[in-house]
Amino acid sequence: MRILRPVMGAALAGLGLLVLWSLNLVAPPEGLSRRVAAFVAVYPGPWRESEVERIPCSPLREARLYVVCTQGCEDVWRIVAVRGLIVWPIANLGRLPPEAPDEGRRRFNEMIGRERMRLDPVQARDLLGCYLRLDGLYPELVVLESDLETIEGARGDDEATNRIMAGLEEAVGLSNIEVREAGRGFAARLLYWDVMAAGRPVLEMEFSLDRGGAVRAVRVREHPAPGGTASGSTPGTPPT
Repeated sequence: MRILRPVMGAALAGLGLLVLWSLNLVAPPEGLSRRVAAFVAVYPGPWRESEVERIPCSPLREARLYVVCTQGCEDVWRIVAVRGLIVWPIANLGRLPPEAPDEGRRRFNEMIGRERMRLDPVQARDLLGCYLRLDGLYPELVVLESDLETIEGARGDDEATNRIMAGLEEAVGLSNIEVREAGRGFAARLLYWDVMAAGRPVLEMEFSLDRGGAVRAVRVREHPAPGGTASGSTPGTPPT
């Protein structure tokens, strides 16, 4: 009986903590969030063998974003959001045929609505970095108009391209996103260097966001090379 009481007390305490985590009244440990994300993203596959990377997304108050991969993202490649112990599938980047980009944005908008955010321009810029990752893109590849001549000079030269990429940083890329207030939300524009597409074009991307962070419209077109004309391409994924 003496042993039973502390065991029951510990069990009740554990159950209470589980309830608090499930209701997101207390944030679960990072390690637990990662395991839950891996289990939901990979099950019934070998989820313990998965690689889990957290996507920094500072505007989110409660939800945590993760990329979950198996076999170097050759098998499973998914993005999920974990809020408490509830997992929201956001994007399936490894699906064949590819998932339409607006599907991931729709799911993310639904999750964003539960965050009840009221963004300022800086937070809107940071959130756009998260949106790029939803499409398998990397914020460090957001460039400036002044970079286009250097990028054009490296076209067709893998060594020169790699040297340029080695000097890129995510924080710098995010700072290159132009954000302005427009109506009841924000309008944003950025140039993205798509190093995996044929010809490694620069894409011009325009976003319309509401104050809560939901994306209302996206426009993507190829930006003409300096002194040349644009050729058609599709956003790709940079090498690791």
